[in-house]
Amino acid sequence: MASAGETNSDTLKYSYKRATHNHLLQRRPNEEKERRQQVFLKKVRQVSDDKKWESRSEQILRKDFLSRQKEWELDQARSAPEAPQALDDDEREAESRPLAEVEMVDRILSQETQEFEALVSSMQNTANQADHRQQKTISEYGSDEEEYDELFMEVMSRQGLAERSTDAVGHGAPEQDQGMDISLG
Repeated sequence: MASAGETNSDTLKYSYKRATHNHLLQRRPNEEKERRQQVFLKKVRQVSDDKKWESRSEQILRKDFLSRQKEWELDQARSAPEAPQALDDDEREAESRPLAEVEMVDRILSQETQEFEALVSSMQNTANQADHRQQKTISEYGSDEEEYDELFMEVMSRQGLAERSTDAVGHGAPEQDQGMDISLG
């Protein structure tokens, strides 16, 4: 066990040491609040600046890309060989064929046109002749409607004669047979 004197000497030894104060703990509450506000505002400014520079960098990159693309297109246009003016198919064919071939094609075309017109006129003549024959046949034999009408009238007249003859030869009183029986018995 240690004696009481030794304990006092140890505490005395440490009691002469000057105490240092923690500066973080010694700040006043107002200073701490101000410091937090400043840190927050600094952070907000930093984020805002970062966003501005980011959008600016995108714009710069886009402009750079477009300018490089235009330069490339101009270089390609400059390096491309000059293309001759394009002729359409008819002009190329006319230039390549001699005059004799052109005249021969024109003759063949006119000949085919004449043949086509002759064919069309012969078809029209044939159709006209067929119509004429059909009309002649109808006028000689009559139309189907006229024939039907004649047969109908003939049948009706025969029925009318037959009914009249049965009434006259029949039961003596033709009005009674034709009328409706209304007797109650």
